[in-house]
This record gives sequence, structure tokens and C-alpha cells, in this order.
Amino acid sequence: MNKKCPKCDTNNSEDAEYCLKCGYHFSEDNPQYKSIELKALKCPQCHHTIDNLSYGFCTRCGYEFQKQKDNVTYNFLEVVPKSAYENTIRAGFLFAVLIPIVGLVIGIYNFTRKNSPEAKNAGSLQMILSFLFLIMDIIYLSLIFKIKLFPFF
Repeated sequence: MNKKCPKCDTNNSEDAEYCLKCGYHFSEDNPQYKSIELKALKCPQCHHTIDNLSYGFCTRCGYEFQKQKDNVTYNFLEVVPKSAYENTIRAGFLFAVLIPIVGLVIGIYNFTRKNSPEAKNAGSLQMILSFLFLIMDIIYLSLIFKIKLFPFF
């Protein structure tokens, strides 16, 4: 199979690095792909999460994100990669409600992640939730001990 130059449409050998006719450097044309775990695909216009790529348009705003040219389908979508801190974000919210002290520690950890705005925002919410649930737990325990609902305490 031959490599076709995108500039001058000249056929070159498959292993050619430069076009024989115009000198185009083929490695410029080869994008470097890397595998990432996706959290979501979003519409670039309204940022609505795209659930079904087969529609070819956003179901909220109607933006046509799928275009065909020369029998190739191009998707123009906003790719939202999965955060490296996804697990600590989930754990932080869980512990903020169930065990507020642990939730507070995880919230502080997430809040100090400088390279992830998602983790930083989640950490601030986790610290607020942990603090509120800690206050509620203290009030609840003080009411139990003052009212003497349980005689064995």
C-alpha cells in the first residue's frame, strides 16, 4: 500500500518519511495517540453529555458533532478524561457522610491536589460536608446522653 501525500497527492512508498515530489514530512501528519479512560464525551457547544454517538448530533442543543468527509467520519466532541483521583473523590464523599473525621482527611488530601481542579473542588465540598456531619453527630450524641434514651449509657 502506498502513502499519499496530503499536499500534492503524490503516491510514495509506505516507508517513506518525505514526499518524493514536494518534500512533505509524513511524521508531521501522524498524530500521536494515547489510550485514556473516558469519564464522558460532551457536546462542544452546550457541554451536554453525549450518550449515543450514532445520532451524530447533540440531543439537547442539536449541534451536529459528526461530519463525514471522503468516507471518513469525524467526531467533534469534548473529551473528558477520567480523573486520576476518581477513587479518592468517591471515597471522600462516602466517608464525609458515614465517618466525618476520615472524610475530612480525604477532603484535605483531594483539596491539595494542584494538578486536578476536579479533585480540588470535590475536596472543598467534602470538607464542608464532613464538618457539617461532624457537628450533626456531636449534637446527636449530646442529645442522646442528655435525654438518656438508652439507660445503659
